[in-house]
Parts: sequence; structure tokens; C-alpha cells
Amino acid sequence: MNLVMKYAIILFAAAVFLSACSSFTGKLSDKSLKPKGTEDLYEAQNLLLSLQNRNIKLKTFKGIGKITFWKNDKKGIITSAAWVGSKPDKLRIAMRNVSGQPIVTFASDGSWLYFVSHTKQQYYKKRSAKSNLKKFISIPIKSCDIFSMLAGCIPVYKHDAESIIKNDAENGYILVLKKKWGNIIEKIYVDSNKNNVRKVEVFNDTGSLLYSAVFDRMQTINNFDVPLRLIFLGGNGNKFQLDIQRYWTNISVSPSVFVLNPMD
Repeated sequence: MNLVMKYAIILFAAAVFLSACSSFTGKLSDKSLKPKGTEDLYEAQNLLLSLQNRNIKLKTFKGIGKITFWKNDKKGIITSAAWVGSKPDKLRIAMRNVSGQPIVTFASDGSWLYFVSHTKQQYYKKRSAKSNLKKFISIPIKSCDIFSMLAGCIPVYKHDAESIIKNDAENGYILVLKKKWGNIIEKIYVDSNKNNVRKVEVFNDTGSLLYSAVFDRMQTINNFDVPLRLIFLGGNGNKFQLDIQRYWTNISVSPSVFVLNPMD
């Protein structure tokens, strides 16, 4: 067999082998080249970004309404309330009794958390970075979280991974935020269209529930979607409900409003 004949046989065999491999494997699609779970990750990231950008042009707000407290699942105090907020996390809430007398006022200027009890003549001031309101309302929630939800947004805790899962029980989805060691730090419940937030759950580092917040009713004010009723629940049976009667957007507010002095 001459040299030309040998090369011809080799080329023919190679062509048959490559043809067989092509038939066996098929053409690789773009989808098959993507890492497993990539589409779910993109969906979770895009949903989180969309939720974070809600009401992005709402810089300041104020409102009046009613707060109802429950302790150990028993209905307790009902107060009138007025509040004002300014981005990124400044908030002041004042509560009065049925006769209009001031009961308590708390505020945060982004650096300090202030609390004044008008009935007990007590004044409290503490760094706000790691402080929550458990001492005052029996639920370990931060004032900046209340600010976010009053603004029609959600708090987003520091996390290392996000995922989205189907919530068949409530015909919607759950956006799950986790720390690097796998512990869940936050759950965000949305409707089937992934447009509206129904509930937020926040957990501590050991996975225990700190509080949940329910967006029970919403309203549209000057093209901003803001709450009409918020319900906050602690893991110990305590809760409070905020019913909003009036809401103003992008009002003028002085930074001094968010600083309380002992005589305020």
C-alpha cells in the first residue's frame, strides 16, 4: 500500500469518527454552556435590584395615623402618631394619647437614636448603628427598617448570596438572602408577578426570627406606591399595627427635626 493510499484511509477514518461524535453529542447551545443555576441567580439579583429601586425619587415624607400595640397577642394601647422621614435613614415618630397629650417621641438622625418619654420625663440617646427599638416597642426592629417600609421600600441586610424560590402556599415567590456560611438573614415575599412585596422577615446570625413586617395595604400618592397599613410582628407574640390616614411626599424638612433634646 503506497503512502497516498495510507493517508486517504486515515482521513476517511477520522471523518467517520468525528461524524459519529457529532451525532452523539449534538450541538452545544448557549444555555448548556451556562453554569447550573445561573438563570436563577440572575433572576434573584434582578428582582432584588428592582425592589431596591422602588420609590427612588421619594426623598422625604411625612404622615399621620394610628398605632395599635399588642403584647403577648393581647390588644393593648392605641395611640395617634405623626412621623417624618428623610433619606437615607432619618426618622422621627411622635405618639399621643386619645386626649392629644404627647406620650413618647423617638428619632434617628442616622448616627444617634433618641427617645423621650413625656409621661415619665425620661431621655435616652444611643449610637444608632447597632441599636434597635426593642426597649421601646418590644420588637427588635431598627428605626432605619421602619423608615424603609414607611417609604414603600424594603430594608436589605448585608448578605453574600441570594436565591428565589416558589411560594406555592401563597401563590408567589420568596427572595432569600443568605450569609456566606449559609444562614438566612432575610426573606422577602412577593406576589406571583414579582411586582409587589407582601412580607419581609429578618433573622439574626443564629437563624432565629427577629421580626416580620407585612405590607397589608398599599396606596398611590403622587405616583409613589406607599403603605396604607403596616403590621410588625416579633417572634415573641408582640406586634404593632400602623394605619396611615394622611401621607405627604417630598416635603421640606430641617435636619434638626431628627435630633431630640431632653426638653423635647
